Amino acid sequence: MISTVPADPIYFDHHATTPCDPRVVEKMLPYFTEHFGNAASLTHVQGRKAANAVEDARIAMARFFAVQPNEIYFTAGATESNNIALNLVQPGEHLITTAVEHRSILAPAWRLESQGVELTVLRPDSEGFIDAGRLRDALRPNTRLVSIEAANGEIGTLQPLPELAAVCRERKVLFHSDITQAAGKVPLDFASLDLASFSGHKFYGPKGIGGLFVRRGIKVPPVIVGGGQEKNVRSGTVNVPGVVGMAAALQLRALEMGDEAPRLTALRNELRDRLVSGIEGVSVNGPRGLRLPGNLNVSFERVEADSLIVAMRRFSLSSGSACSSGQHGPSPVLTAIGVPEALAMGSIRIGLGKSNRGEEVAMFVDDAKRVVARLREISAA
Repeated sequence: MISTVPADPIYFDHHATTPCDPRVVEKMLPYFTEHFGNAASLTHVQGRKAANAVEDARIAMARFFAVQPNEIYFTAGATESNNIALNLVQPGEHLITTAVEHRSILAPAWRLESQGVELTVLRPDSEGFIDAGRLRDALRPNTRLVSIEAANGEIGTLQPLPELAAVCRERKVLFHSDITQAAGKVPLDFASLDLASFSGHKFYGPKGIGGLFVRRGIKVPPVIVGGGQEKNVRSGTVNVPGVVGMAAALQLRALEMGDEAPRLTALRNELRDRLVSGIEGVSVNGPRGLRLPGNLNVSFERVEADSLIVAMRRFSLSSGSACSSGQHGPSPVLTAIGVPEALAMGSIRIGLGKSNRGEEVAMFVDDAKRVVARLREISAA
């Protein structure tokens, strides 16, 4: 029997973005219409209501991360937050990051290097982990900042942040982490962090809103200047509905994350085991443990990822970071951990989320068996 294609394919790409939770949307709606004020307009009731909503959201988010409200700044997303954080490093100073970071870290790092900043890009091991000893050896007297992500959005590696941050603290070097893929999915210890970037749409909140944690006492120069909002860290009219929605999403994560993480881990492991045992020439990229609950990255021998994604019509999939979608060549993350080019070109990333169920995993494996066999037949012809 020929399977039919659903009107909306089953979504297996939760690392690219997540659907905004309907309960979050409900919280946001009044701030588009009824409470529409500009949070900077404190001379009238509409502005004050908006400002109060922003500060209530800041308090809620600070409570979730176990930090102080005045250490949370709102931005347009993690890309902007990462640029602000790296902007701390000035020409003549030293910046350390890693080869498996998101491009919103690597691109500004390369730009800073062109402006006179000394740059070190650490290589990970075969599972994507950064060794604390290698980080210690890379530190210099002029090292200003180390930026290492909490979780990798392609292979799911969960870095040992407290251990890495302790190395920096010994030498009084600032430690920043892009926690975008980890926030709301796994517990995070902010006591080890000096700065952290995140985005609302990765944990079932709205797009176009994010934040930056800056430990009290650290002054960051702004990337965007103008009206002086967010204590001059990020000028621009505050996105009140977005702020309200992001805080609401994190509050829901506080209630749901504990049960969801083990469920997604079990679902991911079932999918991994069935693919590896059911299809010849399948290999898993990244760590077996210490991995994001819903993450799986697999390579299929003698199959191109683009062809596989197109042929798996009942599922929404990707081969890597959404920001790199459409680019040709192997994933830089897979290259950095030593995956051969032929296998890297046949790799797909699966991101399971709270809507996914066991029957969808079974359907995916059945479709993958059929599609992979067919693509291999075509390539061999």
